[in-house]
Amino acid sequence: MHVTETPSAQGGALIARRLVAARPELELRVSQAQDPPGEVAFPPEARQLPAPQGRRAIARLLAQHRPDLVLLLGADLPPELIVEAGAAEIPLILADARFGAPQLRRWRFRRGMFAALMARFSRIFVEDQASAAIIARLHAPAAQVEVTGPLTEPPEPLGCSEAERVSLATLMQARPAWLATSVPQAEIAAVVGAHEAALRHAHRMLLILVPDDPASGPALAESLVAQGWSVARRNLEGEPDEDVQIFIADDPTEYGLWYRLAPVSYMGGTLRGGAAAPRAPFEAAALGSAVLHGPQAGDHAAQYARLTEARAARLVSTETGLGDAVADLIAPDKAAILAHNAWAVTSGGAGVAEALTRRILEQLETRRRDDRASARAEAR
Repeated sequence: MHVTETPSAQGGALIARRLVAARPELELRVSQAQDPPGEVAFPPEARQLPAPQGRRAIARLLAQHRPDLVLLLGADLPPELIVEAGAAEIPLILADARFGAPQLRRWRFRRGMFAALMARFSRIFVEDQASAAIIARLHAPAAQVEVTGPLTEPPEPLGCSEAERVSLATLMQARPAWLATSVPQAEIAAVVGAHEAALRHAHRMLLILVPDDPASGPALAESLVAQGWSVARRNLEGEPDEDVQIFIADDPTEYGLWYRLAPVSYMGGTLRGGAAAPRAPFEAAALGSAVLHGPQAGDHAAQYARLTEARAARLVSTETGLGDAVADLIAPDKAAILAHNAWAVTSGGAGVAEALTRRILEQLETRRRDDRASARAEAR
């Protein structure tokens, strides 16, 4: 297994764990073109090798380990490795490949070379239809291309006290509610303004507001009360009862509870930036809360891109747009569509991993059958 780019390292570790679980006797070797993120953990059974540089080093490595299959992960194709594996008649599979503008720029004047490299793969698994379209546009053979979706490990849903959830849900009495996560001071006015706009459509609407700085809870509550809002604070054991319009959830450890109670979540810090600890949208998506976000995606840009592609999130660019989106998603059916699509994105990676593992094992078995047949033929 060779990981060609950092974003594919997590998927590589996921596949490695499944391969080892399915075939404990399998000898698995892993090399990576770039240093993986610290949180990526390959199983101990996967022996890490330095990435070989140059055709001679690659040829020596392949001759030494004699793999039955070379699995490449990512769209940053290594021509020398592909050519040497092909010359050694080692089957190649490409997976977790997302082709976009960078790959189009790299290969558009070398389409013949790209097509020749891609022709060496027995199977090509890409993340999306756009990637398949780029492969076709570059004149590569499309027969072996399959769109699988992204190869990701589903996030572990944040936990909460079920007794607390039931108690608060009962207290809220099915009031429409939305959550604003990790809201920096620069966005407080925008979020409160959006809530005011949403109240014109649903006068019982509740805003669960989590400030980016938990210590700002007392001053924030005082400011909102001075503006005429009915406010309660979680840290003062306040509750979102019928009269409360804004509930300040100033305990950052309870996001699992708020995502479950709020069918819509605005991801704070994405409208104007400035959040010290912006939350990942997959947190909300995994717990069935529809995601609203601004254009400042920050470190979570890849997650927002996947949600957007799956029509599983809504982008807003202005305070007015935020209020309109919240008001629109009051309708349970609209929020449910976003939430369902988002859940499919966050949970689908496990299915992709299982499918890819199955195909890899099938390819290995085919290779070994062919080797046995060749050995019998030579014995005759």
